[in-house]
Amino acid sequence: MTAFLTALGTKLADRWITLLLLPGLLYVAVATAAVGVLDHGRWHDVTLLQDRIDRAAASPASHSAGSILLAAAAVLTVSAGTGLLAQALGRVTEWCWMGSWGPRAGRPGHALTAWRHRRWSAAAHRHRAALREKARGRLYPQQPPGGAGGPGAAPVPEPDTEALNAARNRIALAEPRRPTWMGDRMLAAATRVRDRYDLDLASAWPRLWLVVPEETRGRLASARADLASCARLAGWGALYLPLALWWWPAALIAVSSAATAWWLGRERTARLADLVEATADVHGRDLAASLGLECPGPLTPEVGEAVTRALRKGV
Repeated sequence: MTAFLTALGTKLADRWITLLLLPGLLYVAVATAAVGVLDHGRWHDVTLLQDRIDRAAASPASHSAGSILLAAAAVLTVSAGTGLLAQALGRVTEWCWMGSWGPRAGRPGHALTAWRHRRWSAAAHRHRAALREKARGRLYPQQPPGGAGGPGAAPVPEPDTEALNAARNRIALAEPRRPTWMGDRMLAAATRVRDRYDLDLASAWPRLWLVVPEETRGRLASARADLASCARLAGWGALYLPLALWWWPAALIAVSSAATAWWLGRERTARLADLVEATADVHGRDLAASLGLECPGPLTPEVGEAVTRALRKGV
């Protein structure tokens, strides 16, 4: 037990240093240089920055052990506090990526969701129409335009249903119910599981977590941590933005951080949603068996509905 607690403490300390303290130290260094030394006109004056550092190193306080300890403690405290603030802003970013923003009529979330729903519905209609046209063309082959029929005539090209399907899925994999792509991508996993197996993933997920192997839990936890790191990067970008009032390159740091976080966030949201859906596909039978329900073959809607009823307990 002592060895386990020691190893756990070491891992937590390493994680704290990597995720909070080191980015916080960098932020404190940039903020000190931007606000206290540099400005818009001298944004790249490395010589001035070096001169200020030399002056601080030559001051009497820099030779006092007490002053050095106090300064180090202050820097570490501010760095850690800044890291915690970035983490909190990351949680806000996740809410912006995944939340509904107020689903009621008249609120921004409702208007954006309705706009995305109209785009998705139009794309889905084009895809269905193309599928019908493709089926009719195979049942009743058409002559090429101009009546130039015959054995050597080129066939009428079929509509590109794959491209239309991809265009619809780029908007959302299922009917949009969130104002953002990321929010809908996570909801799509639950929707697709419900449509295929009649299984309520929100009720089933805590129980699925208990029956899946440790390796699967590790992959899910890693994917979730990767998504949180993207949101935290956006939080750091928000912290760098106010520094642009004194030092304009900070705006570039803020914008590039936010753009990178958004781009990686979409990619990692898709990976997490795929893993969640795959967990239900692969281990849905294990959940049914753990509840005493017979499922000799693949998970079926009948078994999925029975699992949902059992987990909801009549609610």
